[in-house]
Amino acid sequence: MYNDYQTLPYETDECLSRGICSVNSTLTSIQEIILLYIKEMAFYLLKLKDFGITNEEIKSTIIYALFNLVTGTEYNQEQFHETISKLYSNISQSKVLYENFCKEKKVDIQSVKTYFKHSKNFNLTDAIKKGERYFLKKSSNFTSRQKDLFDITLFLVKSAAVKMFEAQRLGADYDDEYYATLSMMNSMNFNEFSEEKAQEEIKKYIYAYYKIVRDVFYAQVKLYGDVTPVEVSFSTVPGKAILVSGSDYKKLENVLKATEGTEISVYTHGMEMLMAHSLPKMRSHPNLRGHFGTSMDSSVADFSTFPGAILMTKGTLQKIEYLYRGRLFTLDPIPPMGVIKIKDDNYEPLIKSAFDAKGFSKATLKPSAKVGFSEEEINKKVDEIMDKVINNEIRHLYIIGMLNFPNVHSQYFDKFFELMPKDCYAISLSHKKSGANIFYLDFLSDYWLIYKILKRINEKIPFNKIDMTIFLTRCDKHTIANLLYLKEVGVKNVYMCKCPPSLVNPALIKTLQEIYGIKEFSDPQKDIEDTLIKKD
Repeated sequence: MYNDYQTLPYETDECLSRGICSVNSTLTSIQEIILLYIKEMAFYLLKLKDFGITNEEIKSTIIYALFNLVTGTEYNQEQFHETISKLYSNISQSKVLYENFCKEKKVDIQSVKTYFKHSKNFNLTDAIKKGERYFLKKSSNFTSRQKDLFDITLFLVKSAAVKMFEAQRLGADYDDEYYATLSMMNSMNFNEFSEEKAQEEIKKYIYAYYKIVRDVFYAQVKLYGDVTPVEVSFSTVPGKAILVSGSDYKKLENVLKATEGTEISVYTHGMEMLMAHSLPKMRSHPNLRGHFGTSMDSSVADFSTFPGAILMTKGTLQKIEYLYRGRLFTLDPIPPMGVIKIKDDNYEPLIKSAFDAKGFSKATLKPSAKVGFSEEEINKKVDEIMDKVINNEIRHLYIIGMLNFPNVHSQYFDKFFELMPKDCYAISLSHKKSGANIFYLDFLSDYWLIYKILKRINEKIPFNKIDMTIFLTRCDKHTIANLLYLKEVGVKNVYMCKCPPSLVNPALIKTLQEIYGIKEFSDPQKDIEDTLIKKD
C-alpha cells in the first residue's frame, strides 16, 4: 500500500522544520483579544437564551472567529478591523438587548468584567500590546495547573469549532454544541476560572464534542451516501489538473461540478480530503481522478510539485505564498497572504489557472490506498471478538491507533505484538500485523471508525467492565478531545503518542497524566505489564 502519511518522526515535521504551523507571539496577542471579545459575548448570549432570544448571524460570526484561531489566520489591518468591528457590534447589541429585557422583566442586571475599553476601531498595534498585557496577567495570576486546564479547555473549544464550521457548511444543526461552547467560553472568563469549575465544564463539553463529530459524519453520509470501501489511486494522468486540499467536501463537490465536461482532472490532498473518496456521490464524478501527495504535513513539497491550480478549503497554511503565487485559491473570507480569494462561488479563475498551468506531461504510477469501510463486516468481526471476551477467552483487548503513525511507532508495535500474551487480542487500525489474536483493518479511515467500534463494544459489555487499552497513534488538533472522550466514557487505559510541541505544549502532557490518567508510549514491555495490572 502506498502510505507515506506521517512516516517521519515529528522532529522532521514541516511544521517545525519550516515553521509553517507555528503561531508567533504577535498572532498570539491578537488571538487573546479576539478570545476576550468572544468570552464577553458568550456571557450575554447565554443570558439572552434564557429569555428565548437567539441570533443566527452572531452564531456564524463566533464560529468563524473560533475557526480562524485554529487555522492560525494572520490578519492584516483591514481584516482585523472587520473581525473586531463585527464582534464589537455584536457585544454592544447583545448587552443592550439583555439589559432592556432585564428592566422589562424587573430582573437584576448582571455583567461580566472587561479588561480594557472595547473599541471597534482597534488597530493591530494596540491589539498586540493589549493582548500581550492580558496574556502576561493571566500567566502571572493562574497557577500552573489552572493554566494547563485553561489551555485544555481552549483545545476542546477549537476542536469543536472546526467540526461546527463543517456542520455549518454541510447544513447540519449544531445549536446544542454552539451553546455548550458558549458555556465553555463563559467559564474561561478570568475571574470565574478555577480548577474545579474547569474540570466540571470539560466533563460536560466532551459529550458536546462527540455529538458534533457524530452529526458531521451523518450529515456527510446524508449528502454523499454511506461510507464504502474503495481503492484510491495515487497515480496521475497526463493533462491539466486541480488540487483540492483541506476538509470542505462541499467545495470539492463544487469544483467537480464546475469542471464537468472539461479535460481537467481533480485530485484531493490531505488525510481528511482523502476520505471523500469513500463516499459514493463523490466517486460518481468522472473527473475525480485520485489523490495527490502525502499529507497536510507535507504541503510545501506537495504544492510545489503539483503542476496545476490549488484550492485550499481551509486556511491552515499561512507561509506559502512564495511557493505558488497566482495558483493558490481559497473561498475563506480571510485568505492567507498571497492566496487568491474566490468570490461568489465563481470558480472560473481557478479553472483558468489550471488551463494556464503546464499540467502533468506524463503519467506517474504509484500503488493505490484502501479507504472507507464496511460497517456490516466490522460489526460482525467485533461481535466475534466480544463473544470471546465474554467467554473469558480474551484477557485484555487492545485497540491500536487511528489513521497512521511515524516510523518510530512501527518499531514500538513490532515489539509490542511480539510480547503481547496469547490470551490478549488486538484490533489494529494502523500497524500492519497479522496473527491469530490480531484483527488488522487494512484501510484508511477517520476518527469516526473508532467511535463506531467502541459503540459496538459497549453494546456487548460496558466499558467499565472490560479490560481494554487504546493507543492513539496520531497527533493532530483533535487529539486532546479524543483522548479525554475515551477516558470519560470509561476506557481504562489510554495511551498517546509523542506530539510535536507545535501541536501540544509538553507541559499539558503532565496535567493529562495527573488528572485524567492518560499515558505516553514508553517501552512495549513496560506498557503491556502496566495494562495487565488489575485495578480496583
